[in-house]
Amino acid sequence: MTTTDYLVEMKARPITNVLSPSEAVALSERYVLPTLEACDRLVQEGRIVAGGPAVAGMSFTFVLRADSPAQVEEVVTALPIWARTETTIVPLTSFAGRAHAVRARVERLRNAAASLATSVNN
Repeated sequence: MTTTDYLVEMKARPITNVLSPSEAVALSERYVLPTLEACDRLVQEGRIVAGGPAVAGMSFTFVLRADSPAQVEEVVTALPIWARTETTIVPLTSFAGRAHAVRARVERLRNAAASLATSVNN
C-alpha cells in the first residue's frame, strides 16, 4: 500500500479569558501533556516523520505519514488536544511528482496554444 505524507497544523483556539493557575494546570494535564505523549508514540511508530510542537506556544505542526485520508482523520481526531484546536491538513506530494504534473500541464498548454494559433491563422 502506498503512503502519503500530510502536513498537519493544529493551533489552539483563542482563550477569551485569562486562565487561573489551577485552570492552566488542568488544561495541561488533560490535553497538552497527553497530546505530547501521543505524538511521541506516533514518532516512535514512524507515523509522525517531521515537525513538532511550537516553542512556548500552543500549536503543533507535523508531517503525518498515513495510508489513507480516513487514517489521517482517525489519528488526528484521537489526539486529546484536537477538539480545542483549529486544524488544517494538507496532503503532500514529492517534488519529483509535482514536477512531472507541471511538465504534463505545460505540454497540454503548449499544444492548446499551438492549436489556437493554427486555427487563428486559417
